Amino acid sequence: MKNCFGIIGGMGTMATEDFVHTVNRLTVTHRDQDYLNYVILNDAEIPDRTAYILDHNCANPLPSLEADVQLLNQLGVMFIVMTCNTAHYFIPALTALSNVPILNMPALAVTAACRSQQPRPLRIGILATTGTLESQLYQQLIRSNGHIPVIPNKQQQAQVMTLIYDDIKQRDFVDRVKFHGLIDQLVDCKINPNAVRTKKISFL
Repeated sequence: MKNCFGIIGGMGTMATEDFVHTVNRLTVTHRDQDYLNYVILNDAEIPDRTAYILDHNCANPLPSLEADVQLLNQLGVMFIVMTCNTAHYFIPALTALSNVPILNMPALAVTAACRSQQPRPLRIGILATTGTLESQLYQQLIRSNGHIPVIPNKQQQAQVMTLIYDDIKQRDFVDRVKFHGLIDQLVDCKINPNAVRTKKISFL
């Protein structure tokens, strides 16, 4: 199979399935041969990324991710994507190992958010795992573009983790009321005691 890209998935499996479905849906096709060529490594045994970021005594996902990159190197893919934000904590080591580019999802998401026509600087809200927030992946990218990251407080972040782990990962269910409630809370939050309340915020 020529001209294919690689997908490192399984983090979680349903997120991988949703990504592939979205790619297929957005591809303009008139026949089977019009779809994109890709190889999916649904490596569901990769240890939890957030657990390791918060406590390095937990199982390290990096060896599994490195093995997947090496396998995709052997298959000769043109580029690699990872269907997990938190896994991008390891992207420097994986990029050094890969023969081809690994698309940086946080960087691409921040670039897209920064195209907003709202007044500068943008307040960009981040709803993500605690591991992703602790890694500062998004915060650093947002600040480097001259904008302001907005993250949940501890109580709100506990709700985010419940949404991700209990609802999405365990039940394959997105509680839209809970999700939009969290967005509303971030929209209404203040960056600091002197910040001006605003309803304008971009979300990744």
